[in-house]
Amino acid sequence: MNEGWANLSPKDGFLVTQQAYLSNFDQKVLTYLYQPIIGAKAFSLFLTLWTEMNPVGMRSERKSHLELLDILNCDLPEFYTSRQKLEGIGLLKSYEGEDSLGHFFVYQLGKPVLPDSFFKDDLLSSLLLEAVGERRFSELADHFKLIQTNVKDLKNVSTDFLTAFHISEQALKEPNSLIRETQAEFKKAGQDSKPAQINLGNPNFDFSLLKELLSKGFTKWDSVDEAQKLILSEHLLYGLDEVEMARQIGQATDLVTAELNTKKLQQQIAKNFTAHQGQNQKYVDTPGPLEKAKANNNTGLTKEDQELIKAAKAYAPATYLENLKRSIHGGYVTYSERQLLKNLIDRNLFPISVINILISYIVIDREITTLPNKLVDTMANNWSRAHVTTPEGAILQIKNFASAKATTRKQVTQSRRVVAKETLPDWAKSDNTATTTKVNKDDQARLNKRLNELRKQHKEDK
Repeated sequence: MNEGWANLSPKDGFLVTQQAYLSNFDQKVLTYLYQPIIGAKAFSLFLTLWTEMNPVGMRSERKSHLELLDILNCDLPEFYTSRQKLEGIGLLKSYEGEDSLGHFFVYQLGKPVLPDSFFKDDLLSSLLLEAVGERRFSELADHFKLIQTNVKDLKNVSTDFLTAFHISEQALKEPNSLIRETQAEFKKAGQDSKPAQINLGNPNFDFSLLKELLSKGFTKWDSVDEAQKLILSEHLLYGLDEVEMARQIGQATDLVTAELNTKKLQQQIAKNFTAHQGQNQKYVDTPGPLEKAKANNNTGLTKEDQELIKAAKAYAPATYLENLKRSIHGGYVTYSERQLLKNLIDRNLFPISVINILISYIVIDREITTLPNKLVDTMANNWSRAHVTTPEGAILQIKNFASAKATTRKQVTQSRRVVAKETLPDWAKSDNTATTTKVNKDDQARLNKRLNELRKQHKEDK
């Protein structure tokens, strides 16, 4: 669990290095496939860091984050949120340090996966599909699809290397010492063009138990193992435990090949959720040591708060929101809300219980029927800045905000009264209450008479 952007200052320095070689084709992949998922701001941050890359990596030549914020025209919370998206999707690694010049960060740019790997990845392809829709998704897949020509019936007449290039046998057997030294340097530097993997954290899901449950069926484990990221994502959003996930996987398994059909699995889980079949699905939100320590401080929490916390820990966000809506408004969870919750989960800012408290505040306290993207982002930024990591802390944050808002409103009201009292002219200070009351009553009587006439006329017209 990160501590938010509060430990980041515009004065902090930064350096940019690269984990792998980046090309113009990588930028094309980023533009078409990654940008719809991470958003324009995170995409702009990646390109800006790319231009600020320092191949030498000398710490003494680092720039400040203030320069970076000026280029991006954003504030620290926006920068931090964009940075998290790049980190979460495997495009950036951030390292923090301190030296004689002060606090600094090293940002290591990662390489986007190749298009074929992107579309084979369940999590990435699912995020893209949800972001752009089926029509655009198919267009992008066709755009990056390599057209293979059938050459089985053709003869290969290509020239081999040694025919095209002449090199002495001695040079092949004993390469120059400079070549050996350079090879050793590259090997030591660990140059690796393999893209960074997406990190979903360490959720409370036991794949060993899932494998044991599936061993009683006919689903091939290899196909399930390849879909781990997708399974974790569905688990976090909908709260499916190992037993229920095994059942869903069994139903989404191809009867002929015994392979897991990931697309069918996603559709199946979403359909079951929409039909309210997952309404009673419990979710165990296991806090870490830091969360447990903070949770022991329950000062200012009522019995109702404790009950709310208990419920927030028991359900996954999608199920929690569904139950909340049905009990209050009688509504349903929209596609955009599920996408919003998925994005919030992927940011890894808070445990599931804190996200549920945020949902409760918006739906119950603010009486908003559909979660607004802007409000959720604002609250998430504020809570991250305040280091909210437990449901108890989330409730106290809400109470403190309400208290501060009420105090401000009271001060503004009192100020207005003082100004009004001091600026009243002499004629307005005379006692005209009786006259005013009499006129108001006369006006009201005339208004009521007119309304009755209109109602009577309306009935006659019918």
